[in-house]
Amino acid sequence: MAVRIRLQRHGRKKRPFYRLVAADARAQRDGVFLERLGHYDPLTDPADIVIDEEKALKWLRRGAQPSDTAKRLLSKRGIIMKFEYEKLGRPMPEDVVVEEGVEADDAQPTDAETVKPETDSSPDEVVSETAAEEEE
Repeated sequence: MAVRIRLQRHGRKKRPFYRLVAADARAQRDGVFLERLGHYDPLTDPADIVIDEEKALKWLRRGAQPSDTAKRLLSKRGIIMKFEYEKLGRPMPEDVVVEEGVEADDAQPTDAETVKPETDSSPDEVVSETAAEEEE
């Protein structure tokens, strides 16, 4: 039996709410499923994504193939990356922390945002010193 991790659509017309489920690939979109893994609400700002990481990893280990949208949601939560490292037999790097869809590497300040180290003199003192040097 081929298992897919995919979304089930719930909610009323034009107000979608999705459940992330593990289901037989032959089953209907909103039909029978094997296990509920979480939910996704695209109408909130930011979108509400709740996924049980252990259940998702369990199904990925068993060979379940995520749909494109499910893979995107799992990636946002860092579950796909964790599964890839596990598959390679490597531990997760400690410096990579996924929080609200932003990796720690992305949170580092750029060159323009880096804080310059403070000197012993204030900017006013530096200006007055350079002005004094120019007068001489």
